[in-house]
Amino acid sequence: METKNNRNYQNFMLYFTFFLLWVSIQFGEVVEDFIAYIMVVSIGILHGANDLLILSKKDKGRNTFLKNLIIYLGIIGGCLIIYFYSPFVAILLFVFLSAYHFGEEHLGAIISVNRVFDFLYFLGYGLFIFALLLYQSISDVDEVMLELTGATFTIQQIENTLIASTICLFMGSVYLIVSKRNVLVFFIKESFYLLLLFLVFKTSSLILGFAIYFILWHSIPSIIDQIEFISGNLNKESFLFYVKKALIYWIISIVGLLFLYQIVPDIELFSTVIFAILFAVTAPHTWVMYKMKN
Repeated sequence: METKNNRNYQNFMLYFTFFLLWVSIQFGEVVEDFIAYIMVVSIGILHGANDLLILSKKDKGRNTFLKNLIIYLGIIGGCLIIYFYSPFVAILLFVFLSAYHFGEEHLGAIISVNRVFDFLYFLGYGLFIFALLLYQSISDVDEVMLELTGATFTIQQIENTLIASTICLFMGSVYLIVSKRNVLVFFIKESFYLLLLFLVFKTSSLILGFAIYFILWHSIPSIIDQIEFISGNLNKESFLFYVKKALIYWIISIVGLLFLYQIVPDIELFSTVIFAILFAVTAPHTWVMYKMKN
């Protein structure tokens, strides 16, 4: 999050996070979840709607684009097959892929040691975020997981993940400080961010807590990076171009989301549909973002 535009965005991100923290204290879960659904359905889905455009910019040439398109659709198909045979394994895959993707987006511009270190550090960061969120909303997690998979995470599994990811982040951060690859001030700032997210997750509903991180801390910074990659800079024209190109895919996603919610009789929670749609697009989107950043 260290490009010029992302630095300018950070103040807004913090102010709005505190505002939504206040909302979660003042209002009930119905209001919280309504705000969260609007955020995820609008910006959350939008941030992954231009994957094919990014692929076409990254690898020019019709044959290369067709190959990437086949891989992209193949990843989606593979995820759906995994979910069909083992929903719980599919959700684990979603968590691990999302965890790495969150870490890569948040820290990728700042931390670069080698592929193994970066992978473990980014994964540790994302797993810490997930474990922190799930730990604070375990009863809501049980409801969604039971609808999605028929099983759920135990509190012991979540606690172990939280401990392991904390150790991973601490040891990695000590190495980065001792080796003078990153300054101590950066890690103090990140510790403050994690403390703020802890307060958000503790006071808000599961859906709003997820939406605050997913939208404010991940999706909007990712959109900024994508616009700069596609158009070269961020301005009104490049933003409108991004939205215009994403619009058809965004509409298809919304229609699919509503269709799924209506035709599947076992789904009672709208949040279950949200997580199902995010699962289907997370793996290919993570692959596209990896290609874009490398």
